[in-house]
Amino acid sequence: MMDEAELIRRLQQYDSQAISEVVATYGTALHRYVAAIVGDYHLGEDLVSETYVRMLERINTYTYTGAPFRAWLYRIAHNLAINAVTRRRPVAGEDALGAIALTDDDPAIAAERHAEYAAVRQAIAQLTDEQQQVILLRFVANLPIAEVAQSLHKSEGAVKQLQLRALRSLGRLLNQGEGEYGQ
Repeated sequence: MMDEAELIRRLQQYDSQAISEVVATYGTALHRYVAAIVGDYHLGEDLVSETYVRMLERINTYTYTGAPFRAWLYRIAHNLAINAVTRRRPVAGEDALGAIALTDDDPAIAAERHAEYAAVRQAIAQLTDEQQQVILLRFVANLPIAEVAQSLHKSEGAVKQLQLRALRSLGRLLNQGEGEYGQ
């Protein structure tokens, strides 16, 4: 992809090729991130589409400052996802993180993976909202620390601390679950 300042300029002119570049570059990871938040693969698709609509509605107010464009895009998606969750309020559904799993033809392996993802979903749901955001942005959306910090309006050090605490909590929660279920 070309330099971001040029991309923004083209988006502000509603250049269809620039829009296609954004979708091709960020679409898959953005969908994984949103689907993990809302717990529904198909709702995630709808929200990502809405993210692009909002991006185009607001692109003329966006000023390129050198900060990653992706952080702004993820902020839009995050806000839409959180609004959807608060309207629906169910806990993460069956496809939330399972949608990012590799499929396997062996039913035993598929069942084991399903159980593992269910345990991870349950553990993530027990983290603080900020810890959940950091985990999802870092490991589902695969954003670097700097972009997570930009997206969450926090320092890189604060994001690193949140990530460390979240991973420690996840480790404790997952190990605790193994003891309860005898796995």
